[in-house]
Amino acid sequence: MINPEKQSSETGADDYSILSKIPPFNKAQAEQALHAEVDQGKLENFNKFVNFVQKDTSIKRTLANLVPYEQDFYGDAAANYADKLYEGYKDIRTDLESIMQDFYRSEIIEGRLGQIEKNVINAGTDQQKLMTAYNQDFADISEKFNDAVRREVVGYSLFSNPHTLDRQARSINEILRLIHAAIVNNEGILHSLPVLKSSEGKAVNLYGTPSSQNAVAEEIFSQLKNSDEFLTDIVSLPNRTIMMVRDRGHALTIDIEQDSDKQYYANYFIPKICNADKVNKLPGVRKVKKGNPQDFTTGVFRADRNNIAKKTVGFVTEVPIDDDIATENV
Repeated sequence: MINPEKQSSETGADDYSILSKIPPFNKAQAEQALHAEVDQGKLENFNKFVNFVQKDTSIKRTLANLVPYEQDFYGDAAANYADKLYEGYKDIRTDLESIMQDFYRSEIIEGRLGQIEKNVINAGTDQQKLMTAYNQDFADISEKFNDAVRREVVGYSLFSNPHTLDRQARSINEILRLIHAAIVNNEGILHSLPVLKSSEGKAVNLYGTPSSQNAVAEEIFSQLKNSDEFLTDIVSLPNRTIMMVRDRGHALTIDIEQDSDKQYYANYFIPKICNADKVNKLPGVRKVKKGNPQDFTTGVFRADRNNIAKKTVGFVTEVPIDDDIATENV
């Protein structure tokens, strides 16, 4: 057996020669290498996030393209629609598995996707079975399931566990809804992305890469950066801006996209109702009742290119906070 102590004390001339050629430890270079590695990791995370957004959009387009019409079942058309539905299923599954590989691995959902494939195959060219397969296995999304996702999948929550809903997700639309919420409402994922800009106190951060910057995200950051009252994360993507604002309705999330009419629409989710009266005054909100601070709501508002950033910032400042709970009945 080799004695490590003896081994270390019997270093020969050749060993010293080798050691002398090793450059001295350079702390600055080591830190630079570490930062480069971290930045590379953040870039990889950002590429995964961009892939998620792209695949999410692709799935929604495929679902829309698969909507069956009466003419799809005249004569031999049913066979064509059956092929179309199966090919659409394969495209959707490929996109979903790409997202799940990066962010949301689930054997339960994998199993459900396998069952959906069997249902599509078993439908054959039967019109009623094909329509049932599309509705139940592709398009349906129940309000009960939507409510469960909104209650369970919340940013900055120690008890949020989206996987408890995996078995309840029956259709592709519900599966996508769950996975989308689990990613967008996860502050850990947002914080793992590369930072483009930060406010002085680092309470407001703009994430992305130089090639992903968009003017709307930049303007929102510029208008919020001087206010360190709330932690705000802004992800800049081409033609899309995703935000999470801590302490506004607990963890307000906003997703801003541009539509075909060059208008911008902002979908938002408020996971906690701190003051029903103030919430019900928000633009495009789903109205809520008083007396339940654990309730939640969603909404959407629109604006043109010149006003979307200003309207978004104004909206953020109007969403009530915990201090507004005490003033609800005043």
